[in-house]
Amino acid sequence: MNGESIRKRIVSEMFGRMERKYSEEELANYLMSLLMDSYPLLSAVTVSVDPGGEGLSVFAHRGLSGNFIKGMYARKTLPVIAAARKDPVFVGGDDERARDPSFRLEHAYRSLYAVPCRLQGETLGVFLADSDDPGFLTPETKESFLVYARLVTFFLALRTLRGMISRVPGVDPVTGLHSFKVFHEVLHRELSRGEKFGHPVSLLYLKVRNLREMNAVYGHVAADAALAEVAERIKGTLREVDYAARSGGMIHLVLSQMAKTEAASVAKRIVDSMNASPVGKGDILITVAIGVAQYPKDGGTERVLIPHTEAMVHESVRKGGNAFTIYPD
Repeated sequence: MNGESIRKRIVSEMFGRMERKYSEEELANYLMSLLMDSYPLLSAVTVSVDPGGEGLSVFAHRGLSGNFIKGMYARKTLPVIAAARKDPVFVGGDDERARDPSFRLEHAYRSLYAVPCRLQGETLGVFLADSDDPGFLTPETKESFLVYARLVTFFLALRTLRGMISRVPGVDPVTGLHSFKVFHEVLHRELSRGEKFGHPVSLLYLKVRNLREMNAVYGHVAADAALAEVAERIKGTLREVDYAARSGGMIHLVLSQMAKTEAASVAKRIVDSMNASPVGKGDILITVAIGVAQYPKDGGTERVLIPHTEAMVHESVRKGGNAFTIYPD
């Protein structure tokens, strides 16, 4: 198998793996394993670096021992990593750097590929691979390894983004929806506007069912992935002015300037989407039970409107499957 075929196979396998729920570290480590299996490498490593200092941490690796990694943390950085943070480093043939014990990771090598993982001008890490083959760094190999470096840069950036989202107040890190605290703030504000300007506000409660069963059988990763998929279906039905928030297995929608007949159409689109392409794993399918009510017709205050909406959720649960119920006039 030639170099281009190897690259296409690895890239295809990685993109297929990204369709499933793996952490960024798991994906990056799997890529390192594929590289070790496909090329004559001593090690394949990605380190994340601290943009504000010289600190580093091993993001993914194959071929390094635990003792060596501990030593890396104690030293804070290595000359080869410091050099590759600034510019690509290619060592091969008779390059004297290959004989410098300080300019390596754990192994004495004859070829080294080390490049910065950069995104929009920011260096997130360094990708390194070393080999005992002095002729390893052919133009074709360099081209392929640039693709792999870009892949791990994407994983580094995604991990950073997730960390930022999880620290943003008012945002649920699993679904990207608003928090329940934000929901109450938005509902109070929209009902006040509705009272002032005389327009309706519709409230939808969605109970996401069978999450507990999925978590018990397949684990929280699968359950979180299912919940995130349901949230994406819901987002696809909403306008930019609408609000969606999550609290546990409940998702709450505030639809400003919308009567419940229109809100029922939103609920129907969600139900139709869930029926057309079920969300779940194995024999456990996620369903949604939706309740719909309107301010001020079905309740002139939050204290009245919310219980009426919850009652419609219970009615939808009794119907079974994916269902929605509108508060009766």
